[in-house]
Amino acid sequence: MTSAAKFVAGAAAGAGGAESYIAVGHSGSPYFTLLDHTTPGSVSLAATYTLSNTGNGVAFSPDGNYIAVGHVSLPRFTLLDHTTPGSVSLAATYTVSGTGQSTAFSPDGNYIAVAHASGVEFALLDHTTPGSVSLAATYTLPSTGNGTAFSPDGNYIAVAHLGSPCFTLLDHTTPGSVSLAATYTLPNNGYGTAFSPDGNYIAVGHVGSPYFTLLDHTTPGSVSLAATYTLSNTGQSTAFSPDGNYIAVGHGGSPRFTLLDHTTPGSVSLAATYTLPGNGFGTAFSPDGNYIAVGHGGSPYFTLLDHTTPGSVSLAATYTLSGAGQSTAFSPN
Repeated sequence: MTSAAKFVAGAAAGAGGAESYIAVGHSGSPYFTLLDHTTPGSVSLAATYTLSNTGNGVAFSPDGNYIAVGHVSLPRFTLLDHTTPGSVSLAATYTVSGTGQSTAFSPDGNYIAVAHASGVEFALLDHTTPGSVSLAATYTLPSTGNGTAFSPDGNYIAVAHLGSPCFTLLDHTTPGSVSLAATYTLPNNGYGTAFSPDGNYIAVGHVGSPYFTLLDHTTPGSVSLAATYTLSNTGQSTAFSPDGNYIAVGHGGSPRFTLLDHTTPGSVSLAATYTLPGNGFGTAFSPDGNYIAVGHGGSPYFTLLDHTTPGSVSLAATYTLSGAGQSTAFSPN
């Protein structure tokens, strides 16, 4: 089953193949927008794609050729073709049993994790044939899967979800198969999750004070408490900087964006904050770590933060979407 679609051709590819784009899933038609970031620190429209409803979770394939989108309304998962940089078209769709909340590609690009609502709540899609998807495996969570991330080696998949224990770590050491590795009981429902670049830590945003928890994964397949940080309200999304020294967190409650210092592995402290016009829903670092994309409530719904001075954030640019920015992802350079 396919959704109605349109696309707008993007800007020409940058010289030397150093293209850079930002995918944004959002509320308000067309529900998916691709932003041009070929001029660092600046954003403009590259392309749009009309989904069936709100785009919730976006992720680029490791080679940048495809974009996975989890969304509201059938088929709830759409794979977009980005083989022409800056342009998007339909590659494939897959019907999951409930709203697609978040997506993540395996490091080799062969699999796509989809956390979703209803039924099994987690689906692993086979992408071994680029641009095509089929079911590889499912896993039944206690309730809606909200956030998902692959470990850098591809052996584990972190899933933050509704329902106790609110965080589940899946074993993916056999490619295409998932089984239980470990769980961790959060204070309340889990939302955004991310692995550190070395795979040793997992950041989780959640409901219930302290709203942010850092898990220790130095023993692969096992999780334990490393640190917590008290945010002003629910942690909605998390992202590690490419060097692992900082963690971006979008959250409820002013200032709605917090940058945590992780220069001491396993420990977190305040680096900086930035006041958004509404709740921070989606965060992503640029591949060089110089910029942070944030999708949020409140117009203009998308903000690009400058992180060229590590540990500090300032306004780089904004882009007005048709509705709240739910998730963001940078293309790999």
